[in-house]
Amino acid sequence: MGPHGIASSARFNGYILGLERTIALERAVVGSGFSDRSSGDVLSRAERVPLYEIPEVQVLLRMFVDGNLAELSPEMHPVLGARYPRVEEIAGDPQKAKALLDQLVRAGILRPKFYEKMTICPSCSSKNVTFRYYCAYCGAHEIEKRDLYEHLECGAIDSDDHFLKNGKPACPRCRKPLSGLGSDYRQVGTWFQCRSCGKRFDAPEGRHYCRDCSSKFGVKESVLDDAYSYVLDKTAQTEFAREVLFLVPLKKILREAGYELETSSAVRGASGTSHTFDLVSSKTQENRRITLTLDMTISDKVCGEEHVISVFAKTFDVSPTKSILIAVPALSDTAKKLASMYKLEVIEGARPEEIAQSFHEALNRIS
Repeated sequence: MGPHGIASSARFNGYILGLERTIALERAVVGSGFSDRSSGDVLSRAERVPLYEIPEVQVLLRMFVDGNLAELSPEMHPVLGARYPRVEEIAGDPQKAKALLDQLVRAGILRPKFYEKMTICPSCSSKNVTFRYYCAYCGAHEIEKRDLYEHLECGAIDSDDHFLKNGKPACPRCRKPLSGLGSDYRQVGTWFQCRSCGKRFDAPEGRHYCRDCSSKFGVKESVLDDAYSYVLDKTAQTEFAREVLFLVPLKKILREAGYELETSSAVRGASGTSHTFDLVSSKTQENRRITLTLDMTISDKVCGEEHVISVFAKTFDVSPTKSILIAVPALSDTAKKLASMYKLEVIEGARPEEIAQSFHEALNRIS
């Protein structure tokens, strides 16, 4: 592993450690009754953006965005419960994978969907639990299920094992050979028989059994836990596309062109109003300070004129050297006409590669 990989791994491990401490602290706060954030609250966009910068989060979310993963479903392990191998491969181990999924849910990036109900042992908290049937008389586990047959001619009723003679169907009472089930004999029911005490009964008693500590318990004593699958939130998908798939390549192009990215995307205009852009960058060239502002709008179809109006209003007040509006996948015809009238630089495209190429060309025109 190279220096970059080591740094990324250390960063992620530090993130998970901090996350685990945060979760533990919040659980303690909730338990004390002093939490001021309800379970339904999610992080704001500004709070979510740093999560998109974590390499492990990017790998996972790219699976959703690229169409390789529509829903992240667990693999149900008989001992370990719900496992997410694809996330474990990214995060490093099951504990980190669970912490990562929990944080993405808390941030509103992933949406949980109920997948399965798990039974947990109340004595040792193991998930290695099965359901057993026991004899209604002696409590033994060694029981067998038997079908009951009736010979239509003589009326004899007995279990299926007694309706055999030398391996062939025969009546246990009159000893007559039988031609076939449904013709001269029929099934009339089912019963159970205990191999330990030999008694027969209509239905066994059912109880959960823990394979780890051998505890037996009923439904009322059991502990139930939920397993979830996960889907990518639509708003988070748009944010991720904006922050990672589109803006990250543009930031790289700006740096390579000698621009410095401003730490704050808020710029105060001539009116005294503070305006926020997706990117603000600047550089000095031939004793001239060049300031560039960039806004991006993403839509399922085309972007409307309201985005053009918003960018123009901010640009008019801030007066940067150049203001660029990126529309994914495109502007509507009305918006295009309005942008032309306002003399706004517009870049359109559906793929990050298209946008990056057009942006690079736009920067060359400015220089």
